Amino acid sequence: MNDNRPQHGSSGSPDAAAWFVQLERHPHDAELRRAFETWLAADPHHHDDWALVSGAWTRLDALKDDPAVLAARRALSADLAATRRGPPLRWAAGLAVAAVLGGGLLGLNSWRQAGQADQPASVAAVAQDLAVYRTPVGGQNTVTLEDGSQVTLNTDTEVRLTGWGRQRALTVVRGEAFFQVAKNPERPFVVTAAGRTVTALGTAFDVRVDPSQWSVSLIEGKIRVAADDASVDLTPGHHLQQRGDEAWSVEARNVADLTSWRDGSLVFENRPLASIVQEMNRYSEQKVRITDPALAATPLSGRFKTGDVAGFVATLEAYGMARSSQTAPATIDLFPLSAG
Repeated sequence: MNDNRPQHGSSGSPDAAAWFVQLERHPHDAELRRAFETWLAADPHHHDDWALVSGAWTRLDALKDDPAVLAARRALSADLAATRRGPPLRWAAGLAVAAVLGGGLLGLNSWRQAGQADQPASVAAVAQDLAVYRTPVGGQNTVTLEDGSQVTLNTDTEVRLTGWGRQRALTVVRGEAFFQVAKNPERPFVVTAAGRTVTALGTAFDVRVDPSQWSVSLIEGKIRVAADDASVDLTPGHHLQQRGDEAWSVEARNVADLTSWRDGSLVFENRPLASIVQEMNRYSEQKVRITDPALAATPLSGRFKTGDVAGFVATLEAYGMARSSQTAPATIDLFPLSAG
C-alpha cells in the first residue's frame, strides 16, 4: 500500500485538507493521484470540500499581506518539509484551508457556513468566489490584491473577488469601494456593479452601489463603463450616475470631494439637509431623522467627520439651523427652531 496516502480522520476516511497536503508533498505519485480520484468520486460532498480546499491557495494569495495568513503559510511550509506524519500534518492542513475572519482563522466547517450566512467580518471565503471582503456600518478596510492593486472598502460594503486569471474580476455587491489598479495591459481589471462593468488597465476610480442607484467617479487614468449594447469612456474628473433603469448621466465633478471618505470626512456643497443626513446616516448605527419638509430642503455646505453624528447635530444647533431631540436610543430627530 502507498505510504503517502492521507491518514484517516475522525470519520474514518481522509478529508480534503489531508489530500491537499499529500498531493502537494508528492505531486508525481501516480498511485496517490489514483487513490485521490477514487476518493473524489465516492461522495458528491467530497467535490464540495475539495473545491473549498483547492481554491484556498488562491484566496490566501489575495490575502497574502495579512499577518494571520503569513503565519498559516509558515506553519504549512514547515510541515511540508518534515518527513513525519501525524497530528501536526493535519493541524497545518487546517491552517492551509483557513480564511482570515475577524482577525482569527476560520476552519473548513465554519468556512462552509460563511457561504450561507452574512458574516460581520472584513474578509470571508465562499465556494463560488475567490474571496469576499466586507465592512460593517462605519467601517473601512483596504485590501491589497496579488498584483499590487488596492481596494478600499467604505462603510457597509461588500466586494467579491470573482476571477483572477487573464481578467482580474471583482463585483461590488453593495456600498462603495475605491480601486487603485496596477497596470497590466494583458490583464484587464473589470469591476461589475449593478449589472454594469467598469474596465480599467491602470487607473484610480470609485464605484458606489445603492439600492436605487449606482455611480462611478474617475480620479485618474481612463475607464470604460458598459451595459448591454451601450458604453462610455470616462476621463478624470468625471462622475457617471444612473438611477434605476434611467439613462446614465455623466458630468464633471469635484471627485476629490466625492472620495473624501477615505480620509474620514464628507464634503458637501449647497446640498439639501435631507441629502446630507442620508449620507451621514450611512456611517453610524445612530440615525438622524428630519420630519419637517422645509428643514429637510434647507441647503448647507460643510465638511463633517464620518460617523460623528453627535458632532454633526451639535454643529447644526450651534449655527441655529435646527434643534434636536433623542426620540429613541438610536434615533435623533431634527426640528426647526420655531417648532414646538
